Amino acid sequence: MTMPLRKHLLAIATTSALALSLATPALAHCDAMDGPVITEAQKALDSGDISPLLKWVPAKDETALAESFDKTLAVRKLSDDAQELADQQFFATLVEIHRAYEGAPFTGIKPAGEIDPAIQAADRALDEGEIDGFLSRVVDKFEQQARSAFEATLAAKQLADESPEQGREFVDHYVQYVHYLEEVHNVVAGNASAH
Repeated sequence: MTMPLRKHLLAIATTSALALSLATPALAHCDAMDGPVITEAQKALDSGDISPLLKWVPAKDETALAESFDKTLAVRKLSDDAQELADQQFFATLVEIHRAYEGAPFTGIKPAGEIDPAIQAADRALDEGEIDGFLSRVVDKFEQQARSAFEATLAAKQLADESPEQGREFVDHYVQYVHYLEEVHNVVAGNASAH
C-alpha cells in the first residue's frame, strides 16, 4: 500500500474508530469503576482534595459536587460499610453530573473490566504520550474489514445474475459493504453523532 493512501486510511480509521466507539453510550467509560472519572474520584477521596475532580463537571455544578464531597468525607469516617456506601453515592453523583455535562443520560455505575478495548488503547496512548501504535492497529483493523467486505461483495456481484437467490446474496453483501463505508465516511466528514 502506498504511503499517502495508508496515511489517508489512518485518518479515516482513527476518526471512525474513536467516534463510533464514543457514539455508543454502552461503550462509555466515564461511568465505569475503572474509568478515568471514578479512578480520579477514588484518589480525591483518599487525599481529601476535590480539585482534580472539578475538570469533570461544569463550573455551575462545582458547589453541589463540593457539598457532596464534604459529606462523603464525613460519612467515610464512621465505618468501613459507611465508607463504601458513601463512596458509591459520591461516584454516582459525580458521574451523573458529568454525563449531563456531556449531554448523555446517567444509567448507573458500571463494574470494572467492561471498558471497550479501543477506549482503553486510546487512554493508554495518552498515558504513554504516543499514539502511533494505536493508530497502526486501528488502520490495520479498518483495512482488514473494508477489504473483506469488498471482496465478498465483489465475488457475490459476479454471480448476482445467475439466480434470484444469488442476486439477493449480492444485495445483502452490498448493503453491508456500502453502509460500513458510508458510516466511516460520515464520521470523517463530521456527520456522525457525538458521545
